Amino acid sequence: MLVETATGRVLNPLPSADVAWVAEDRLLYRRPLGSNDFVLAEPTGRELIRQPLPRQLVDFEVTVAPR
Repeated sequence: MLVETATGRVLNPLPSADVAWVAEDRLLYRRPLGSNDFVLAEPTGRELIRQPLPRQLVDFEVTVAPR
């Protein structure tokens, strides 16, 4: 969930627990349930770009983290 830390108010549910902020208004996550797609989204959950992993990386563990 995306939560406002000052108040604890839930702003929006998110589709995955493995989400990283990549910009002030952008989130990156791997789609759950065996999907090989990564998604760049707005904090509202609206998908901006969906990109599949290259085949050679599908079976690897991929960690999403800010740089």
